[in-house]
Amino acid sequence: MFKRVLAVLVLTATTLITGTAAAHADTPYRGNGDEVIRVRVTKTPGLLKFRHDGESNFIVHTVTPAGKKQDLLVNAIGPYDGTVLYNAYGGKGVAALEIKADGAWSAVFQPVTKARCWCAATVKGKGDQVLKLTPTRGLRTVRTTHSGEGNFIVFGYTRVGSYGDLLFNEIGDYKGKALLPSGTRLVTVKADGAWTFTRR
Repeated sequence: MFKRVLAVLVLTATTLITGTAAAHADTPYRGNGDEVIRVRVTKTPGLLKFRHDGESNFIVHTVTPAGKKQDLLVNAIGPYDGTVLYNAYGGKGVAALEIKADGAWSAVFQPVTKARCWCAATVKGKGDQVLKLTPTRGLRTVRTTHSGEGNFIVFGYTRVGSYGDLLFNEIGDYKGKALLPSGTRLVTVKADGAWTFTRR
């Protein structure tokens, strides 16, 4: 009897951690420390919202169906709360996430349509985020500020699933302006501090 109960508990735990992303959209995967989350293989771009309450490294890679690490989604130290884009430019597809952490964490799969809206001319935020906007037309620029100590990397995408345009790639505090390519509909932000974007 004890063996049967143990088998059921193991099966339940495995189901929770290996369930497909599509079946659990908007439902958090939760864990503590290092883990590998298996998901239904997908090449479709989407969002992942992560939280981590540890004090050391929090590193997340996508893993291909062949078991190889593909994209580095998060590389942070300490507490983390951010949203990133996966399958940004195709690739072999995502079959799993490898998570390295020293604390409790959660991961939520979301469709790209749930990206934060950059609706007004100016948008403010902090840390990693993904912004959606009505596709730009003609000559447009974006002015930005960043108050942080680490990398500040911003990409603009005219078509999700293809390579993006690098808008900013700086370290630490920064103020500057760049072209916003015509047709830009999605912007990804990698940052460790507060930032603002103003488009004109």
